[in-house]
Amino acid sequence: MVQVTGRGQIEIVGLTKSFGQVTAVHKVNLIIPDGAYCCLLGPSGCGKTTILRMIAGHEIPTEGDIRIGGKSITDLAPLQRGTAMMFQNYALFPHMNVLDNIAFALKVRGVARTERYDRARDLVGKVKLDRLSNSLPAQLSGGQQQRVALARALINNPRVLLLDEPLSALDELLRLRMRAELRQIQRDLGITFVHVTHTQLEAIALSDMVVVMDQGRIEQAASAQDIYCNPRNSYVARFIGGQNVLSGRIGDVINGVATLVRDDGRSILLQGPGNLKAAETIDCCVRRDRVKIEKMARDTENCNEPNAVLTTVHAIEYQGSYVKVTLDVPGPEEFVANITDTEFLKASVTIGDRVLARWSASDLRMLVRE
Repeated sequence: MVQVTGRGQIEIVGLTKSFGQVTAVHKVNLIIPDGAYCCLLGPSGCGKTTILRMIAGHEIPTEGDIRIGGKSITDLAPLQRGTAMMFQNYALFPHMNVLDNIAFALKVRGVARTERYDRARDLVGKVKLDRLSNSLPAQLSGGQQQRVALARALINNPRVLLLDEPLSALDELLRLRMRAELRQIQRDLGITFVHVTHTQLEAIALSDMVVVMDQGRIEQAASAQDIYCNPRNSYVARFIGGQNVLSGRIGDVINGVATLVRDDGRSILLQGPGNLKAAETIDCCVRRDRVKIEKMARDTENCNEPNAVLTTVHAIEYQGSYVKVTLDVPGPEEFVANITDTEFLKASVTIGDRVLARWSASDLRMLVRE
């Protein structure tokens, strides 16, 4: 039976990494609790993989400290850190069967043959490859190869498992299945997983904790639910998706209803949480699945209702469990209503129709503007 030793809380303190004149990670501070499944999420070049590599010991920080279980590991060699890394390309030995691939790390450390194969067989069972233990990597599917790589990473009983975009090479159906298996294995073992991804839905589905990054900095670190429902700023709201972001300057404020004047000169009446002040510039958002639409007469020109937009249907996409209705609202990004198929049939709208899109005051979220 695999025994997990030591605690896996990760503390990152003032971490900076520069490559010449380029700063890949800038003064990052982060605590990942012991036993958490944490996803580092962001676009290419945001610094997430660099952080992973610094935790693993494959990159040396320019400044700052990394602690695991309360002790600094910054100056330790990779093998002394209590971490293991699962690489994107799996890097399996093609001439070794499944059992030998998994046991190899223990062979390098001088572990006796009987012990290393006992531990390897235990992990083969955990990743459900018992019947394939004598197969070569070329005889395995992509998902099976990934399980071998995962078992090999776990053979040394790490406190922390580091995963560098482990699902990116898989097709959609296999990706969904493998992310469920990853989550279950993490729960069974109870160790800290740090998973790098650029896929928003993957991070939200897997994580206890999502860390959204941009340009070497953390924009928000919170639970998946908080990240999705309560994004901190417009970057997080736009990157995670599922939100319509409205930006502009507040004009008049009358009886709690404010006029938001957007960059294109169009105005929207807003009523929601907080005290909106005239002349201030704000960012706010409303979830796409909170927006309702109502078909209007084609010659309707004005809307004096707060938290509503009079607009035209630009595109309609059937998404299975809902219908994505894109509305013609000028701005830097699309304005979308995600509505159930039942509501869509009731609304009876098509491309080019005039509609009123509305939402509740309680669904309007104010965002930090920086």
